[in-house]
Amino acid sequence: MDVWLMEFAKGIGLMFTLPFLYIALAMILIVSGKRVKQERAAFGTRIFDRFTEWKGTWGTALISGLILSAMAVGGGMVFSYPLLLLIAGVLLIVSVTGRLSWYSSAYTLGLSYLVLLVIPYLPESVRGYEWVGVLQETPLHTLAVVMAVLLLTESILMLRTTSSHTYPERLKGTRGMWIGQHRSRRMTIVPFLALFPGGMIEPFASWWPMISLGGDPYGVILIPFVMGWEWKARGQSPVVAAKTMGRQVFLLSIIVLGFAVGSFFIGVLSLVAVMIGLIGREFIFVLHRMREEKTPFFSSAKKGIRILGVIPKGPADQMGLAPGEVIERVNAIPVRTENQFYEALQNSGAFTKMEVRDEWGENRYVQRAMYEGEHYELGLVFVEPATHEESVGFF
Repeated sequence: MDVWLMEFAKGIGLMFTLPFLYIALAMILIVSGKRVKQERAAFGTRIFDRFTEWKGTWGTALISGLILSAMAVGGGMVFSYPLLLLIAGVLLIVSVTGRLSWYSSAYTLGLSYLVLLVIPYLPESVRGYEWVGVLQETPLHTLAVVMAVLLLTESILMLRTTSSHTYPERLKGTRGMWIGQHRSRRMTIVPFLALFPGGMIEPFASWWPMISLGGDPYGVILIPFVMGWEWKARGQSPVVAAKTMGRQVFLLSIIVLGFAVGSFFIGVLSLVAVMIGLIGREFIFVLHRMREEKTPFFSSAKKGIRILGVIPKGPADQMGLAPGEVIERVNAIPVRTENQFYEALQNSGAFTKMEVRDEWGENRYVQRAMYEGEHYELGLVFVEPATHEESVGFF
């Protein structure tokens, strides 16, 4: 037991020798910083805090990491240092795009798997390097299993998406009218323990671990796997889009997991599992793009003013207002523009009442006591800017 505890402690330290954490920190700084700058340029204020992209993901990520740790250590899955550097290298390459859409494990592990398949066909002079030889010994079904579990994690995070997890953007439509869209962009780190060549842990069974190192002992390493996604919702509610994609990715993860488990008995099934994961994840994104070819969900309303975004913890958020809803009346006064909206608020006194139409066309009333200094700080952004010309459609 003392040996295992010592190896666990060393494994935590080894985590900091891997590039994953540093790539993740650099990416979250760049992505969240760019978003905040765009929000201030478009709306005159920051809508969401920095690093919101990974807030609310840690609980799911830790549970996923525990499951992966049990599977990796209990099942004897060995991750060599060259393999981890290969995966980190793929992650670094896709990071150059500046988009988290490539952070799905289907892409990072799928591309890493394909690189491993190519190695036997490299010139002998290349295969002669020791680290290339280590990569050749990688049990491919290990990557298939990890991909399946991480796809399952991705689906759960998508299914938990709320309006506070998507970011509003304002743009001009094809007819010159202002429309809105929401961008779902999430990133998390799934930390899990796996076996690592070199250490003081001796094999205790003929099948453990899955890859033999000539009887050499093993250690443990904590792998901070980075995953995420990014997509836009313009033709439908972003929450509805997230739920739809989440269900599809969940089904995909189950299929991949089935083939990954089968690959323990029939090796070629690991290739089937990875290709299904890689192609299936891309197909899900294509289906989403096809569903987006609709009338913009965030567009000007004939009656009222449509909400594009709600600043978290602001008065509007406390009133239960949500993106996509239409405010028709404020204190019994019809409103059509942002200027009219704030003028109507001035008649509220100490209390404000609004008539709101939700995305299903149902009307409801929301109300709240107003305090000094809040009239112009409800925490709402609308599809149309504050000043626009209704006659020609330019705002």
